[in-house]
Amino acid sequence: MKSTTLFALFLLCALTSSYLPSATADVVLDMDGNPLGNGWQNEYFMLPVTRGSGGGIALAATGNERCPVTVVQSHIERDKGYAATFRAPFHLPFIAEGLPLTISFDNFEVLPRCVPTPLWWAIVDGLAEGPAVKIEYRDIVEGWFKIQKAYPLGYKLLFCPVPLEDSTCGDIGIYTDDKGFRRLVVTKNKPLVVQFQKFDPLAKNNLVLPASE
Repeated sequence: MKSTTLFALFLLCALTSSYLPSATADVVLDMDGNPLGNGWQNEYFMLPVTRGSGGGIALAATGNERCPVTVVQSHIERDKGYAATFRAPFHLPFIAEGLPLTISFDNFEVLPRCVPTPLWWAIVDGLAEGPAVKIEYRDIVEGWFKIQKAYPLGYKLLFCPVPLEDSTCGDIGIYTDDKGFRRLVVTKNKPLVVQFQKFDPLAKNNLVLPASE
């Protein structure tokens, strides 16, 4: 029992030392130029950099699903979708590029009541569209998400399966199915490039972009 515990601690230390941000790692910035907060009470909309290519990130019921558990991009450009929380497994105030992350939807006031909780993003394999982003599903691929700079004003999400090696990471991109759902899937070199907008619980029309934006 003691040796098993020591081995588990060794693996945790190895992960921590390998994925702590270096002195040169850039902090991820939101649309206002502020660092992306790590964890609870830090929620962000993910909005596409390219206008005319859809709205924010939301949930949909696809296939035979009775409840929306498939992570999609809204086809409505002004729809911000759901705000997401990014968590790194370190006691850091901000998210830096390359950190291993979990992603979840935490604003239960606007989420469908039938969805399972917690609403952690997961990569599900064995689907027709390839590895796709779902919440609380079977056949989950173990791994972490991370954020990387893509354009001067944008970022991309990646998924890295265990073991965590950069060569095995795939971009999170879009697959449009025959029903028109823009599903988030793992792709090679076809990322959805986004900006992060901080969720303001006091703002009016928080889920809809103004027509002028």
